Amino acid sequence: MAAVGSAIGLGNVWRFPGTAFNNGGGAFFIPYFVALLTAGIPLMIVEYGLGSRFQGSAPKAYSKLGKKFEWIGWWAVLVGLFISFYYCIILAWSWEYVYYCAKGIFTGELPWGRGEAGQYFKEIAMIEGDGTSFAGFNGKAVAGLLATWLVVYLSIAKGVLRVGKIVMITVPLPLILLVMLALRGLTLDGAMDGLAYYLTPDWSALGDANTWAAAYGQVFFSLSVGWGILIAYASYMPKGSDVVNNSYLTSFANCGFSFLAGFAVFSTLGYLGVGLNTPIADLQTSSFGLAFTSYPTAVENFPGGGHVQAFIGFGFFVMLLTLGVDSAFSIVEAVATAMHDKFGADRGKITIGLCVVGFLMGLIYCTGSGLVWLDSTDKFLTDYGLTLVALVQCLLVGWIIGDKKFKDLQDNINGRSEFKVGRFWMISLKFVTPAVLIWTFYSVVTDILANGYEGYSKFPLIVFGVLPALLVLVLSFVLMNMKGVDDVDAD
Repeated sequence: MAAVGSAIGLGNVWRFPGTAFNNGGGAFFIPYFVALLTAGIPLMIVEYGLGSRFQGSAPKAYSKLGKKFEWIGWWAVLVGLFISFYYCIILAWSWEYVYYCAKGIFTGELPWGRGEAGQYFKEIAMIEGDGTSFAGFNGKAVAGLLATWLVVYLSIAKGVLRVGKIVMITVPLPLILLVMLALRGLTLDGAMDGLAYYLTPDWSALGDANTWAAAYGQVFFSLSVGWGILIAYASYMPKGSDVVNNSYLTSFANCGFSFLAGFAVFSTLGYLGVGLNTPIADLQTSSFGLAFTSYPTAVENFPGGGHVQAFIGFGFFVMLLTLGVDSAFSIVEAVATAMHDKFGADRGKITIGLCVVGFLMGLIYCTGSGLVWLDSTDKFLTDYGLTLVALVQCLLVGWIIGDKKFKDLQDNINGRSEFKVGRFWMISLKFVTPAVLIWTFYSVVTDILANGYEGYSKFPLIVFGVLPALLVLVLSFVLMNMKGVDDVDAD
């Protein structure tokens, strides 16, 4: 359940529908499921296998394969940690929507005026700067950021048992809310137009390399593969726990949630298109637009008056918070487990330190240029960081550790699993996934070099994109070479 909570996050609600929208509609499902079967599930089996076998964090698990490989584990968890710095600011914005929608339940007024959802989001996010200066400071976002990190701390401060109890709420609740929103969306005028746009394949998109690259990127981002999270969670399970079954359950639960989110979002977009007399293709469909612009605009057109509309808006943004919080604390848990394994430090103190650092680092995204800086960091840490971690992981397990260790890992996984991994798993790890990731990474690099990134200046790209990516890599080697408890015991 914790792994499912980590995998199911904000990206399922807005990233998957938006990616499908921009990559052929129903045709996107073909490369998506190919990516899931040839990369997502095979790598998840590897991470579950490493965690359950070595009973430790990502750095510890990789060091068991060879001391010189420990940095790969640190690289994975640090990429996730830096992602959490800006991930939590999205939750900070959600807190404000939740607060004012809750007030609207009693007053009958939505926090945004009719037709003003886009402008309201700009006020919430303070989108004023071009990325070259702070351009003001958003006190409400700071308060939301503080609330987010406080919830993250309280969720994991007492260890994995507390996490297990919390995800029993934070995983089912979003599912219930999303089903309600999807069912309501299907009854709206224009819903079928939206679903037709979502499900009707544009077969020409299958010949576009970007469609396949987007599919693999979505699978890695959504499943939390390459973050070190799954290794940490698997380390808490008994050594006899089924690895393959858990991998398939986590993967298909995540994909099912994404598919359901598509129904909720596209039925609403169809209704919005009819209400605004605008073709669906011309509606705002970016990731932020879906959550903070298009959906609030659709909410204000629901029947039942302001009280009902505010209640629907409240439910939607509560869903975003519950989806985001368990993904956020899973990132912190992965880092805390790694620090505890390496240095033997008190888990509670580590958690406090990480949450304080996360809050302080998140403050830079509470400025007028915060969204520009967020996009720059996300571009490099996700498209570059996660892709490279997954690629290195495939090369390490498939080629570098040697046939004997690979066979030992495979036998260990099969020895505790009802369904066995064999030739298909081996071919995916050794050939298919590395080839696709190399191609995807090459495409991202050449696109950035040729076109830049959405017209932003080089300053945010370098300072908030390139430098954090390089810093994560350097810190990975620094932490690997620091003396830990195992080294002290050996001395």
